[in-house]
Amino acid sequence: MSLFIFSTLIISISFLTILGSWYSIQGPFLQHLVMLISVAVAIFSAAIVIAIQPLLSSRKSRLQHALPHEAAWGNELSTVLTTPAAVLDGFVVKFVNTPFLQALGMVGMADQVLGMPFTNLIHPADHTNFAELSVEASTGKTKNEATKIRMVCSDGSTLPANSSLTRLREDRRNNLMLFQFTPITTVNTLNNNYEPQFNYHSIIEKLEEIVFQLNAEGKIIFLNSAWESLLELKTQDCLGKPITAYAHPEDKPMLEARLDSLTQGKRTNCTIETRLLTVRGDPTWVILRAKTTAATTWERTSVIGTMIDNQQNKEAEAGIIANRRAANALLAHVPGMVYRCRNDRSWNFEFVNEGCIDVTGYDSLELINNPNITFNHIIHPDDREAVWESVNQQINCGEKFKLIYRIITRKGETKLVQENGRGIFSSTGELLALEGFITEIPDQRYNVTSPYSQNSGNNSTK
Repeated sequence: MSLFIFSTLIISISFLTILGSWYSIQGPFLQHLVMLISVAVAIFSAAIVIAIQPLLSSRKSRLQHALPHEAAWGNELSTVLTTPAAVLDGFVVKFVNTPFLQALGMVGMADQVLGMPFTNLIHPADHTNFAELSVEASTGKTKNEATKIRMVCSDGSTLPANSSLTRLREDRRNNLMLFQFTPITTVNTLNNNYEPQFNYHSIIEKLEEIVFQLNAEGKIIFLNSAWESLLELKTQDCLGKPITAYAHPEDKPMLEARLDSLTQGKRTNCTIETRLLTVRGDPTWVILRAKTTAATTWERTSVIGTMIDNQQNKEAEAGIIANRRAANALLAHVPGMVYRCRNDRSWNFEFVNEGCIDVTGYDSLELINNPNITFNHIIHPDDREAVWESVNQQINCGEKFKLIYRIITRKGETKLVQENGRGIFSSTGELLALEGFITEIPDQRYNVTSPYSQNSGNNSTK
């Protein structure tokens, strides 16, 4: 206002000077008259400014405080909402509540979200849907069906959601709007009244396998009765909790990582063996097979799957391993080489005890399923063909084979060994493998230059 009065005085003085220069009348009367008029105009202008300034200031103050007041009201409203919500000023984010940040995996990132264009949080393919939603909200039009918009999460995955946009006040002076969304994966959560929602519930309830469904946050939204039968946990008490809460502590990180990769759309399915804890805390093995319900990759969505009781198989497997360990410990002290191999030209070993070190100089790990070191390579080159022919001849006759032949050890030494073995046949008569025992002949009781078949009673090529 002071600037305006000063400007008025300057203009008045300029007017006085210019007007006085137009007239050459001698005498002070005209100049005094012009000066008087100029001063009167300045005073009148100042009076008008002083009179209307409070009105202008009041209007400006109301306009300045209107937006923060509306924003504060919108922030308070979105804070008390349990669904994800955000206050928008046009297309700019002004406030987001905690459920909004949790749904998009942005907890602790509110400062980065505020002030950014809201379209940064929407999948590019759905920008048109949001623009239409914004136009409808600004014009006051509403529709019965929710608008499906895919939100972009912090990890780059998308979260399909039913969205709505509402103007905070029905006037044209502000552009504040309240955006709300509900993840589609949580819309149809089953409750106690299953029948009208799930036509095949009775069938699923009779399955021995556990059938489950997780929402995009990894929380259980459906379980059949097999869950209670296996773990003795009440189904209703487990709904809404992460399925990893019932996993064995040692298996929890792996299970959590696999399920997260499904809910985030990084993979479409997974199969994993894991342990769940019963109500008494006892671990039980299950085979978990899960599949995402996403239509496209990188879409955050729910997971469905099954779990099969695998405890008996694991116990049987543990028993087999224990028996095998005991057998290996026993065979390790046998002064010779106990083996099982395929009947091929390489004599590839499927099993061999530690006695092979004393006989051949090679470790059992070097000989089992190793195409680079086969027993055919260890047999003396002059005896290889004879060994092959002699073994197959005796097997075809339905006999156990007994041979004496030469081998070359790891150190390059030539040894004379004796082998006793037999063929292992299936119920249909198919030859599956050879099993036998090879031991070193410590002295030169046999002075042979070719394999000797003890069954044939004379020197012959094996």
